[in-house]
Amino acid sequence: MAAMGYGATIDSVIGKLSRFLHLRQTDTDTSHELGPYLDLALEELLPDPGGSPLIHRARKLNPLDRFETLSWKSAHVPRSAAYARRHASEYAKNQTAFARWLRPRSGRRRSILLHVHGWLEPGSWLEEGTLLPMFYKELGVDVAHIQLPFHGRRSPPGQLFHGEWFWTADLVRSLEAVTQAVTDVRSAMAYFRALGYQEVGVSGMSLGGCIAMLLACVDPTPDYVVPMIAHLELAEAVEEAPILWRMKKDLERFGMGKEQRRETFTRIPLARARPKVAPDRQLWVAAREDGYLKADLVEKQWLEWGKPEIQWIAGGHMTFPLALDSILARMRALPKFSTR
Repeated sequence: MAAMGYGATIDSVIGKLSRFLHLRQTDTDTSHELGPYLDLALEELLPDPGGSPLIHRARKLNPLDRFETLSWKSAHVPRSAAYARRHASEYAKNQTAFARWLRPRSGRRRSILLHVHGWLEPGSWLEEGTLLPMFYKELGVDVAHIQLPFHGRRSPPGQLFHGEWFWTADLVRSLEAVTQAVTDVRSAMAYFRALGYQEVGVSGMSLGGCIAMLLACVDPTPDYVVPMIAHLELAEAVEEAPILWRMKKDLERFGMGKEQRRETFTRIPLARARPKVAPDRQLWVAAREDGYLKADLVEKQWLEWGKPEIQWIAGGHMTFPLALDSILARMRALPKFSTR
C-alpha cells in the first residue's frame, strides 16, 4: 500500500481530532419525515425566493473596517411543517442572513464575486483578512462574503460550536439548512443585480463550494461559479468522510443502515443536479489527496458536468490554503478575468 501524502495525512489527523468536537449525539430522528424532500426535481427542492430582499446596511463603527455588513430576513420557507415550528421558535436567530461587502470607498465596480465559507467556520474574519482581499485586488471584482445558516451570528442558543446543527443525523434539519443556504445566496444575488452589478459570480470552499455548485443548477444562475474542494455526492461523503463520523454513527443508532442511507440520499436530488452554467463559466478546484471529498468522486461528477475547467492541487482538503496563489493565477487566466 502506498504511503499517504502530507495532505491525506493531515486530513486524517484532523478527521480523528474532530471526534473531540462532535461529542454530542443527535437525539432527533427525522428520517421518517423525509417524504417532502424525496424524488423531487431540483427546482422543487430549491425554489426561486423571488426578487431582491429588503437589506439593512449597518453603519461602520470602525473606520479601519473595509467591509460593510448587510443583513436581511431569510426568504427560506421550510418544506416540513414540523421543522417550520422549530425554524420559527428555537432557530429564530437563524432567520437573519448576513453578508460582508467589500467595494471601493466610492461607487462600485461592474462585477461582484459572492463567496460562501466552509462548514464549522465561526465567522468571516479569517477570509476577510486573507482570501477576500486577494480576490478583490487580483481579480478586479468587488466581493461579498455570505454567512451560512447555523454559523457565526446565525448560531441559535444551544449549539456547542458554530455549524454544529448544519450537518447531523437530524436529516430534515440538515436538508433545510442546505436549502436555506442556497436561498440566502440567491437573495444576495438578486440584491446585487438590482444595485446595478453587471456580473455576479459565486465561489465557495468545501460546503460553500457545494452551495456554489447547486446555484449553478437553478435559474436564475450566477454568471460563473468557482467551487473549491467540493462535490455533491452526499451518500459517499457520509460513508467516507471521517469528519462526518458522528452523523453516520447516529444514523446507524436510528436504524438507518448503509443500504438505507444510500437509497435515501440517492432519492434526494442534490447528486442528480446538472449545471445550467456553461462549462467555460466554471472553474473547479480539487485536491488529489482530499481525505473527505475523494478525488475519484470529484472526477466522476466533473465528467457528468461536461468537463468544466478544473485545477488539481497538491495536498488535501485542509491544506487547501497553500495553493491560493496558484488558484488565483488560474482564475486570472480565465477569459472572463483576463479580458478585463
